[in-house]
Amino acid sequence: MLNRSSRHLRQHFVAYLALFVALGGTSMAASNALVPKNSVGTAQVINGSLLKKDFKSGQLPRGARGPAGPRGLAGAQGPAGPAGTGGAQGPPGPVNLTYAENSAMVAAGATSTVIAQCPAGLSVTGGGEFTDSNDPAVNITASTWDTSGSGLPDLWFATVHNGSASSITLLVDAICTHPTTISAAAANNLGREAHR
Repeated sequence: MLNRSSRHLRQHFVAYLALFVALGGTSMAASNALVPKNSVGTAQVINGSLLKKDFKSGQLPRGARGPAGPRGLAGAQGPAGPAGTGGAQGPPGPVNLTYAENSAMVAAGATSTVIAQCPAGLSVTGGGEFTDSNDPAVNITASTWDTSGSGLPDLWFATVHNGSASSITLLVDAICTHPTTISAAAANNLGREAHR
């Protein structure tokens, strides 16, 4: 049986080959006749079979926005901005102390008063009185006085009674400042420290 089939094929090989070519050409011609160029539509396309390159630019809808990427590196620092407006002026600071000073020679057995007066606009916040004698017979009393009538003393004065047997020198200091910038006790201590 196999020999008979083989012999049949050998004898009719050319005929089978001609039939195959004829049928193939006919199917190609039929294909071209049924589906002309650029005539394939949605109905003829299998879903999911086309690629992005099969479409013109703009034919495919844009996809959903992806997640944000990582933060980039910091850029270079920009130029400095313009200077801002000045703030409100602060309160005035404490005024440096001013000293008014006066001295006099006091004879043995005599009594004398020496006055140290502050410049205009300043008031006495303290003062001191000193002699160059350590004799216990020398007595000093001191006080302040308001010569302007403003209620703030503007001079410091001291009265000394020289009960010693020799002349002495009396030195009187007034510590002056703008009112309320320093306490009288603090100013008085400063004055005494300055003359030690």
